[in-house]
Amino acid sequence: MFVVFTVLIVVICIFTILIVLVQNSKGGGLASNFSSSNQYMGVRKTADFLEKATWILGSALIILSLLAGITVPKAGEADNSRLQGKFDETIMDQPAQTINLPESFGTEPDEGGTE
Repeated sequence: MFVVFTVLIVVICIFTILIVLVQNSKGGGLASNFSSSNQYMGVRKTADFLEKATWILGSALIILSLLAGITVPKAGEADNSRLQGKFDETIMDQPAQTINLPESFGTEPDEGGTE
C-alpha cells in the first residue's frame, strides 16, 4: 500500500508543478491567452480553475503524505517477497569465502627510523 501512495504522491507533485508553472500571480500565464470575449472560459474563470486545482492538489498531497507515513513498512515487518526469497536462497547456497592475508598484514612498522 505504501508503494501505491508513493506513486500517487509523485503524480500529484508533477501535476502541481505543471499547474503552478502555468499560472502567473500578476494575471499573465495561461490566463492571459484566453482574453478573447468569445471564449467559453474567460481570464477570471481560468485563474479560478487554476487556483482551485492548486488547492485541491496541495490538499491531496498532504493527505497522501500522512497516509504514506502511516503505511510505511517498519524495520522488523519487512514483507518477504519472491525476489527477497531468491536472494536469501542464493546467499545461503554459496559457501563462505576466506581471504588469506600475509602474516605481516596489520603489524605496525618499527618506530626507530627509516630502513
